[in-house]
Amino acid sequence: MKKILGMFVFLLMSASVNAAALYDSGEATKNSYKCVAEGCLGSTEWWVISEFTADDDWDINGFEFFAADFNNGNSNGEGLASYVSTSWEIISGDDPYGEALLSGTTVASIDTPYSFTDVFGDSFDVISFLISGLEIELEKGTYFLAEHHDFSDESQFTALETNESDVYYHTDRAGDNFTGDTTHVVKIIGTVPEPASIAIFGLGLVGLGFFRKKKNA
Repeated sequence: MKKILGMFVFLLMSASVNAAALYDSGEATKNSYKCVAEGCLGSTEWWVISEFTADDDWDINGFEFFAADFNNGNSNGEGLASYVSTSWEIISGDDPYGEALLSGTTVASIDTPYSFTDVFGDSFDVISFLISGLEIELEKGTYFLAEHHDFSDESQFTALETNESDVYYHTDRAGDNFTGDTTHVVKIIGTVPEPASIAIFGLGLVGLGFFRKKKNA
């Protein structure tokens, strides 16, 4: 019996979790030309706000935000050289401009996964701002995710969009609010059970039941 219990505990521990995209808006197809950085268009508070639905209780580990670098070749700002931090908020699904339920500011991991050419033929470096190491337990429901990137000098970064017909919001938190008619490019990263581990765990439960039945026969 001790052997069987030991096997059960081992299988339980082996049911590990893997990081995955709980929400993925899809690949960028165009530049919104809507600012999401400090100093852009004379304001320090441009935010982009995306709606999302948690179809179950989520354990969120991080966010990945994407923006077009509008500084390179345009003499509009200092670009990543003056990057300071990234701020995010999770807002109730009732109002995209409402109070934050959860928020944070951290230094994101920066990557330039690819370059981007928009419908006007303009090319930009796509910048990934990855925030990780979070421990957020979010109940099932509809919410808004807001982002803003802080720079020590004027830097123009703009939000990217997909071709999906949806709505996101753009605000300077000073009365200027706008609505986009497509989907903003963003990922929400969390943990989900590994399918193989779940299968092994299930087989372990079946095996445990079989041995107990055989012993009692």
